[in-house]
Amino acid sequence: MNTEIVLKYTPGRNGTGVLAARLGDDLIHTDKLDPTKASHRKRFAKAVIDKCPALQSAAVERELLGIADGLARASDAAPDVDELDYSRIIRPELFHTSDVSGLAIPSVRLLGGKPVGKWTLYLRWHADGRRERCDLTESLELPDGGRLWISPLPGEPEPTMRARWSARARATWLDGADAPDPAEVWSRVAERITYYLDFPPDIAADTVAMLSVWVILSYMYPAWPSVPYMYVTGPAATGKSTLFRVLSRLVFQPLESSNMTAPCLFRTLHERGGVLLLDEAERLRDGTPDAGDLRSILLSGYKRGSPAIRLEKANDGFKRVTFDVYGPKALAAIASLPEALASRCIRVSMFRAAADSPKQRRRLDEQPGLWAGIRDDLHALALEHGTTWLELVGRHDVVPDAVAGRDYELWQPLMALAVWLESCGASGLLRVIQDHAEHVIESNQTDAVPESDELLLRLLAGHVVCGTARTLKAGDLLKQARDTDPVTLGRWSPKGVGNALSRYGISTRKGHGNIGRTYSTVTLSMLRQIEETYAFDLGLPDENVPPRAASAAEPA
Repeated sequence: MNTEIVLKYTPGRNGTGVLAARLGDDLIHTDKLDPTKASHRKRFAKAVIDKCPALQSAAVERELLGIADGLARASDAAPDVDELDYSRIIRPELFHTSDVSGLAIPSVRLLGGKPVGKWTLYLRWHADGRRERCDLTESLELPDGGRLWISPLPGEPEPTMRARWSARARATWLDGADAPDPAEVWSRVAERITYYLDFPPDIAADTVAMLSVWVILSYMYPAWPSVPYMYVTGPAATGKSTLFRVLSRLVFQPLESSNMTAPCLFRTLHERGGVLLLDEAERLRDGTPDAGDLRSILLSGYKRGSPAIRLEKANDGFKRVTFDVYGPKALAAIASLPEALASRCIRVSMFRAAADSPKQRRRLDEQPGLWAGIRDDLHALALEHGTTWLELVGRHDVVPDAVAGRDYELWQPLMALAVWLESCGASGLLRVIQDHAEHVIESNQTDAVPESDELLLRLLAGHVVCGTARTLKAGDLLKQARDTDPVTLGRWSPKGVGNALSRYGISTRKGHGNIGRTYSTVTLSMLRQIEETYAFDLGLPDENVPPRAASAAEPA
């Protein structure tokens, strides 16, 4: 019997290939593996020896190492290739580049006498204004000879999947119809929202204006590096679900969900993109694995290039898979959202309509032609002004200096669009959005600070003013706070008081003798800075009034 082992490796994709072991003309074993990995070589050698014990283990391992060494040398000798610019990779559903804007629309054709769904690209070339329709392919050739690569390529749409840009409007657009008037489109969006919904009276007009701009943003958001979420909140029966139904008829490619699992949502957003409308978002506070996965989607998805990452089963192990979940999202909940998620949202407060209000009896689809006409114009608007969206990303001057950090990321797209819509005829829109941003940001700052924190700081301020903070311990402060608010602070501990105050830079210091740790180093200037930063009322005296000496009647 010929006992000389011969191994043949056929490279495959992703570093794995097929390895075959032969003795003469006899095939002993085959496996799919990566020969450069010791664990794969060990597995293969064991399988060969088990099938042919007459073979020497050292001989098999020597052959395997030879293959691994050859692959390593080939990799080292491979010529350098130019790295592809990330900006050359575009998503198919909606994109805006300096050369072309485009979007994918599902269509139905007859193939073999049966309806078959196909994706069709509608393109607007910026250099010459050319409008074009073509099948969705893996790349687009540019006028200068370069290419745009399309990824991910979605699966073919179901024949029943309806296009949100009507066939009639698409044909008219291709024939050279005039672009829709931007200010008029914004006004029609605002009219639809106002027709069906009520908002708090003092901010109703501002809220409608902001939501209408956000709807338009949903058709050009890929141009921006980040996009705001909407957090729709209010008591029961205030119209949160109605707002979502209105938005579902207006925004770009909506994905409505109240009970979709996280894995399904990962894959759907990655493959098809669009705008997520997540109702009943209270479940995001649950401690379940699915709620945790949903939170990771939402925390990643407000910023382009920040994918959600999961471990997926692959053969006998796991592999790291990234999902592109970037895009606008609206979340509706009666309860509050997790703090990290709320910081990515613009809050929309709902208001219950009066019992005799006609809005409660209006049906959304009484005039389907109105909705379709607005969507047709929004699609055309997105394609016609692609270079404008790219320019608006750099409009930093429209954001007030007080709007900074993450608030800047959330509001800049809306303010930039507002200034452009204003230049098209929507008079005063930028000022409305700026004022509303100031109102929302101020409200968020107030709501973000627990009332218990302000109470503790106010009580501490009283001791600093009276001069008794030098002997004040966290337990003493807790006892006084419980007397004021026993419900909120009934379960607190002195450690909880220390943790709460440490968030504001206030800590205890070891006192003399056996007095323990006290708040002896807290000063009025520290408290004034906290009062100004967080808009607290700590009852501090004027700066020119010195602290009072403690008296026997005052708490120690």
